[in-house]
Amino acid sequence: MKIHPIICLVLIAALLTIPAWASCGTWIIRGNTEYHYDAEYENAVKSSTGHAAALKSGSTSKEEANDQADVNASQMDAASNETAKAPKEDPLPTETVINEQEIKEPVVDLKGDWKVILNTVIDGQNTQEALDLILIQTNDRLQGYGNVLKKGTDIPVTATGHIASNDSISLNVKQVEQDRDYRLDLAIIEERMEGSYKIYQDGSLAGSGNITASKSGI
Repeated sequence: MKIHPIICLVLIAALLTIPAWASCGTWIIRGNTEYHYDAEYENAVKSSTGHAAALKSGSTSKEEANDQADVNASQMDAASNETAKAPKEDPLPTETVINEQEIKEPVVDLKGDWKVILNTVIDGQNTQEALDLILIQTNDRLQGYGNVLKKGTDIPVTATGHIASNDSISLNVKQVEQDRDYRLDLAIIEERMEGSYKIYQDGSLAGSGNITASKSGI
């Protein structure tokens, strides 16, 4: 048996298995291991790891922070400009508080009991009616109530009116039970009132005449 062919086969098998074994497991660098320097590979490693990557990351973070600061400053400037451009609102006027005592009351005082005589002309005939009236005065406003004596009968009435000036008064006297109004225009003469009036019955003019009035007890 020849040994040389067997040895050759063993060597060939060993040579074929060496590359497969070299690609698995852990590389152990020995003194006689050859090292080939690859510049592109080294630059790629440095750019993704190590001190260079840290510097690049720090630089990026600083740039982002600066950009955010610029954005915040721009927003603050814009808000300041809008505030400056906004129209200034005028302060609300202070309401003037009027003291009730400062309200000037009319010089004339008409409150109290009044005796009013109505001289009426109706259908060419002169008639006379008496009106007892109690007036209540609030500044230039008048209210009142009383009775009108007509043919021996007291008919309840109400009165409303106002003082146009110190010598001019308008008064509307209305019968409660009937649609009959007495519209009086009076002038003050010393302690009395004189003037004219008109009578309206159911909204239509029914008569007119002269009037005199004086306070009871005067």
